[in-house]
Amino acid sequence: MWHTNTITHLLLIIPLFVLSQTTTANDANNKSLEAKALVAWWPYANASHHCIWEGITCNKAGSVTGIYLVGHYLGDGTGLGSLNLSSFPNLVSLRLDKCSLEGSIPEQIGLLSNLTQLSLYHNRLTGNLPESFKNFTHLEHLDLSVNNFSGKLPDSFTNLTRLKSFTLSRNSFSGEFPALLTNLIHLEYLDLSTNNFSGNLPDSFTNLTQLEYLDLSDNNFSGNLPDSFTNLIRLKSLSLSMNHMTGAITSLRVCISLEYLDLSSNSFVGEQLNKLEFPNLKFLNQSCNAFSGHSTYTYRKKLNVYFDYFLKIIFAFFCFVLGYVLAYVFYHIRKASTKKIHHLETKKHGNVCSILNYDGTIAYEDFIAATEDFDLKYCIGTGGFGSVYEAKLPSGQTFALKKLHGFEAKQPAFDQSFKNEVQVLTNLRHKNIVKLYGFCLHNKCNFLVYQYMEKGSLFCTLSDSELAVQVDWIKRVNIIKDVAHALAYMHHDCSPPIVHRDISSNNILLNSELEGFVADFGAARLLDPDSSNQTAIVGTLGYIAPKLAYNMIVTEKCDVYSFGVVALETIGGKHPGDLLSSLNYLTSRGTTLENILDKRLPYPTDRWIEKEIVRVCNVAVGCFLIDPKCRPTMREVSQELSC
Repeated sequence: MWHTNTITHLLLIIPLFVLSQTTTANDANNKSLEAKALVAWWPYANASHHCIWEGITCNKAGSVTGIYLVGHYLGDGTGLGSLNLSSFPNLVSLRLDKCSLEGSIPEQIGLLSNLTQLSLYHNRLTGNLPESFKNFTHLEHLDLSVNNFSGKLPDSFTNLTRLKSFTLSRNSFSGEFPALLTNLIHLEYLDLSTNNFSGNLPDSFTNLTQLEYLDLSDNNFSGNLPDSFTNLIRLKSLSLSMNHMTGAITSLRVCISLEYLDLSSNSFVGEQLNKLEFPNLKFLNQSCNAFSGHSTYTYRKKLNVYFDYFLKIIFAFFCFVLGYVLAYVFYHIRKASTKKIHHLETKKHGNVCSILNYDGTIAYEDFIAATEDFDLKYCIGTGGFGSVYEAKLPSGQTFALKKLHGFEAKQPAFDQSFKNEVQVLTNLRHKNIVKLYGFCLHNKCNFLVYQYMEKGSLFCTLSDSELAVQVDWIKRVNIIKDVAHALAYMHHDCSPPIVHRDISSNNILLNSELEGFVADFGAARLLDPDSSNQTAIVGTLGYIAPKLAYNMIVTEKCDVYSFGVVALETIGGKHPGDLLSSLNYLTSRGTTLENILDKRLPYPTDRWIEKEIVRVCNVAVGCFLIDPKCRPTMREVSQELSC
């Protein structure tokens, strides 16, 4: 006979065994459903286990926890609605960025109630957001930017109480600022830029004490800054540019953690902010407002402005001694340079060959032999004031010779250009300005001796498809930065400032490393602070600032405009043309970054590179503002691109 206790134990074990078998069966069933759902929807499915597919992650039990299909084409009619969302009970992360998804987000997405991250960045999704978002009570990161969503945010967003990061930029949402967002107390990052939001900002930002990044730019917000902004004590980045906001900005003075602040293109009044009030500030743009005094566009690197008094005294003394020594050296260098320039004036028809930075052993005859008396087969380009030849000497050194033709050399304008280029370049010392090694004045011909640039001009590189694809996005951004740094040096570190007046892609040269160099200073001008600086119109058509065309007053802002055109040309692969007629073309409805980029290169998949390109485009837009006063200076441009 069986003992009573034995029977009792068996009766207890049997249901546990049945329960275990049922659980195992359910787990297996779930995995099977997940696999079937992926096979039916994912275009790269194969016979292997779905957990080892690219972009799929699973937990130890083999259940799908993450789907990362960034950059995979899913636009052939298989939208989110065709994915059996109920098959993924353990999914915590869903990223479908740049997958060409179309249609709307289905209500069934709410079945993914365990999601902590949802990113549908850069697709073609449309319509309103579903109410089922209310189920995302665990969601921490949500990115719906660069789509065509519209309407208002659903009230169900109040349930997203754990949300830390919310990006909604570059859509078509409308209505007032979604006040429900101010109840999400864990928000650290909020981007609603480039939408159609309007009305006043609510005075309910009190709860957002964790907020560090807020971008409301390029909307239609109006009214005053709410007083509750004083509670945003952790805010590091704030952009309110391109709205219709008014009133004073005193509530921002307590946001001392700010590192980036853009208030441009509004109607703010009263006193401007002083950058010294914000010890961590790296970027400040208050231009195009109605502040008392002049509008400013100011960038400031992180500096410790509270030096110890004793250190100030020591530092000042050191600077005085160093300045005295440098002044003595520069005086003698300038004296020597002036003497060389004097040759240009007194020996116009003599035989003078001066190689400034070499040992003097190179003579006129060496260049004639190297170019076979300037044979056309050595001609590598034609600038505004002469032709350029490649001269490779027996020593292995290669130079670029800019030669005035016989007829041109006799013309006063070209002769002045020749002298001008020598005078300007003799005193310029910057790694992104092409080096002048010397000049030759001869009764047969006049020419300048330049540093040789292996890759030729930026214009020629962009015009040749085979060469253009070799200049990837990082190289293009770096070329733009190179030009910006060179112009900033000319405008702000030279005394008097030097304006190039003919910045174009044809006058940007590239070396073997595809670094950018500013060249062709024949039209350059030293700015005289005591002069009206009126001038004849010079430059290349399509790069000349519009206001210069009718007031003929040259300022540094003329170069700023031209730089903006070159920057967009470098990113787009061709002259921006008609795009220049619209100030906000980059953020206008229906125009995306994808429409602007050079189609010969693949769209940048790296978010950092994409942000760098967007930064370049935004800076460029500011450079070709019609009013020169609203354009940034080249120093501000250079510093902004270096952030």
